[in-house]
Amino acid sequence: MKYLIFPALFGLGLVGCSQKQTAVEVVPSQTTMPARPTSAAVASLPPTVAPTPVATPERSSEPATVQPARNIIYQGNLELAVDDFDQASANLDRLLAQYHSYAGTAHETRADGQRRQEMTLKVPPADFLPLVAALSKLGRIEAKDVASADVTADVLQALASLNAKQSTAAKYRQLLAQTTNPAEIHRLEEQTRQLRLDEAADQARLEQFGARSAWATLSLHYYQLLSTAEPDSPLPAFAPRFLAAFSRSGAFMLEIAVALTYLWPLALLGAAGIWGVRRWRLRHPVQE
Repeated sequence: MKYLIFPALFGLGLVGCSQKQTAVEVVPSQTTMPARPTSAAVASLPPTVAPTPVATPERSSEPATVQPARNIIYQGNLELAVDDFDQASANLDRLLAQYHSYAGTAHETRADGQRRQEMTLKVPPADFLPLVAALSKLGRIEAKDVASADVTADVLQALASLNAKQSTAAKYRQLLAQTTNPAEIHRLEEQTRQLRLDEAADQARLEQFGARSAWATLSLHYYQLLSTAEPDSPLPAFAPRFLAAFSRSGAFMLEIAVALTYLWPLALLGAAGIWGVRRWRLRHPVQE
C-alpha cells in the first residue's frame, strides 16, 4: 500500500507540471498576435481618397507694375458768328454752369460794325469736348481748333528728378554734419544750394503740369454784325460842334496873320516903290 502511494503522487506531479507549461505557452501567443479588425469595422471606415492637387497661381519673377494716372492737357480755339449777341451770351452762361466751367478772362468790344466778345474759358478735362460741341451750336463756326498733349512722361521724369535731388541733398547734409574740412564744407554747401535751386525748378514744373492738366483752356470768340442804321457812337451835340468850328476858323485867321508877318519886308518895299513912282510922275508930267 505504501509503495502504491509514491507512484500516484509522482503521476500527479507530472500532470501539474504539464498544465503549467501549457498555460505559459498560451499567454504569450495571445499577447504577440495583433488584433485583426472585423469585417463590420472595416466596412464602417470611410474610403481613402487621394488628395486633389490645388492649383496655385504662378508667381512671376518680375514685380507687378502700377500704371500711373495719365496727365493730358487740352486746349482749343473757337470763333463763332451769331445773330443775337445777348441771347448767345445767355446761352453761354447756361452752358458754363452745366459743364462746371468758368470764364477766366472776358473782353467785349463794339467797333468796325461788330459787337465782339473774347473769352478764355477754364473747363474740366472730362467736359472739354462736350462743351466745345455744345458751344459750336450757338452760331456759325468760322474757326475751330482743338489739341491735346499727354505729359505723363514729363510729369514722371520731373518727379523722379525731384526725388533724386532730394535724396542727394539729404546725403550732402549728412556729410556736412560729419566733415570738418573747411574746403569740403564750402564745396558741399555750394552743391546743396544748387540742388535747392534745381528742386525749386522741378517743383514749379510739376505744379505747372498739374495746373494745366487739371483745367483745359478754350479761347472763345463770337461776334454779331451791327446794322448800318444803328450808329456805332452817338452824334455830338450842336454847341460843341459850333465851338469847335469857331476855334478852327479863329486858328486859321491867326495862321494867316502869322504868315503876313513874314512878308512885311516885301510889303514895305512895295509901298516905297509905289510912292517913288508917283513922285517921279508928278515931277515929270507927260507932255502931249
